[in-house]
Amino acid sequence: MSKNMLIVQDELKKVLKELKLDVSPVIENPRNETNGHFSTNVALAAAKQLRKKPQDIAAQVADKLLASKKFESVSVAGPGFININLKQEQIAKVVEEVLKSKEKFGSGPKKNFTYNLELVSANPTGYLHVGHARNGAIGDSVAKILSFAGFNVQTEYYTNDAGNQINILAITVFVHYLKELGVNAQLPEDSYSGEAYEFVAKQFVAEYGDKFKNISYEDKKINDDEVMELFKTKSTKFFLDIIKKQLNDFGVEIEHYTSEKAMYDEKQIEKMLESYKKMGATYEKDGALWLKTTQFNDDKDRVLTKSSGDYTYITPDLATHQERLLRSKADKLVNFWGGDHHGYIVRMQAGLSLLGAPSDCLDIDMIQMVRLVKDGKEYKMSKRRGTAVWLIDLLELVGKDSLRYMLSSKTASSHMDFDLDIVAKKNSSNPVYYAKYATARSFKVLKQAEENKIPQAKDDFGLLTSEKEIQIMLTLDKFTKTVEYAAKERAPHIICDYVQTLVRQFHSYYSESKIVDTENKPLSSQRTALVKSVYQVLSNAFKLIGINVVNEM
Repeated sequence: MSKNMLIVQDELKKVLKELKLDVSPVIENPRNETNGHFSTNVALAAAKQLRKKPQDIAAQVADKLLASKKFESVSVAGPGFININLKQEQIAKVVEEVLKSKEKFGSGPKKNFTYNLELVSANPTGYLHVGHARNGAIGDSVAKILSFAGFNVQTEYYTNDAGNQINILAITVFVHYLKELGVNAQLPEDSYSGEAYEFVAKQFVAEYGDKFKNISYEDKKINDDEVMELFKTKSTKFFLDIIKKQLNDFGVEIEHYTSEKAMYDEKQIEKMLESYKKMGATYEKDGALWLKTTQFNDDKDRVLTKSSGDYTYITPDLATHQERLLRSKADKLVNFWGGDHHGYIVRMQAGLSLLGAPSDCLDIDMIQMVRLVKDGKEYKMSKRRGTAVWLIDLLELVGKDSLRYMLSSKTASSHMDFDLDIVAKKNSSNPVYYAKYATARSFKVLKQAEENKIPQAKDDFGLLTSEKEIQIMLTLDKFTKTVEYAAKERAPHIICDYVQTLVRQFHSYYSESKIVDTENKPLSSQRTALVKSVYQVLSNAFKLIGINVVNEM
């Protein structure tokens, strides 16, 4: 809640207590700003209790609020809404607070609560694509927002480095290796495609020459166990190293990389299965081992081990999540998964509950697909061939900041069209350009003020009385509340929406106001302080969504 809203709430509570009204005040910012800075429906809520007309109660509450001397005006509107305007001196206090708090403005107090976030879990079998990029942009921004709001935050990457996809990777690279040696080898039908696998194969040739040239292969197996393991291990490491670099280039910070293969090597899965069996949470049917997930609202029990003895997808996932809980000691695990995993949520939560974990220990935030659009049509990039749109290509095409901002600017649960034409424009239709132009303009103003020896006001802002100045200061005051809300919802687009509101107000103010006026240094001094506050709050907001501040454009 903003400080100004807290003032309204505190005064309103005093009045309600005096009138002996047992209602909780709802305070909002009116959609129509001409109605006031804040409004409340408390009179409507109290009408039934007092058996009076809401307008009469509203008039009584309004009179008492106005008598407190805290507000510029308090009026009754419509069926009983109370509209409240703060005094300018109260509104302007936010400028002093921003200048004093600087990069900490908007942050929350330290909280005794730890989040462990799994940002990305792409298979190390190729480059990251645009879907992984959206996961990374949103997940990393959520981590930054939660940390800024005062929570303890850990970040993870779940590496699917075991299973069938790694076998396919090894065969794909091995066949390209043979081709590099002039062997007429054919890629299996389900192998991976793209130039990257040719590049990995060249590295094998450079290191091993024709050492493995005469070894045969099948669809999913090299007919030499040691060579198969070598191609699996080295190919996986190659792509994982690339993924780490791509995430780093994208500004996504990962603290811990979890290995699915390690779950097998350390017998973690077997240990988990034994735990389930001892708890009586499993049963055998048709030669398979089943988990009783219906005990925790799953629509059916789930198979852990097939009749063939192979694990299902959920089995190593449950073991990994159990390990995460024990290692991280987090209060909440959060996974950022693609929308196609929706049916997986309940069974994962049920599986962890059967292990004795709290029922609410795991949340899964679904992130929907991204479609690239250019010239009004779907755009497919083919630079590196294959079927996906790669993060590495997008970074080259639009840059980190534009990509991160746009991917974070929409609700994660909605499908997104990423318009490449918009991010190429240098006007207000491009939200990234529009936002950065505001910091560049702010910096220019501050530089002009310095050159003209305009002193910056520190604690007196009584001259900031224009409608646009009041509007900007009220928006600055909302930043802390916005951060709290974005953290609660784990929604970076809330920060992006805030940025667009503030930059729109600032650009309008800049266009209509003479901020640096050597003929009126007292006013220029206070306006310069206001501009510096805008620059600071935008800088703080930019950090939360992982983009850089620009001082010149």
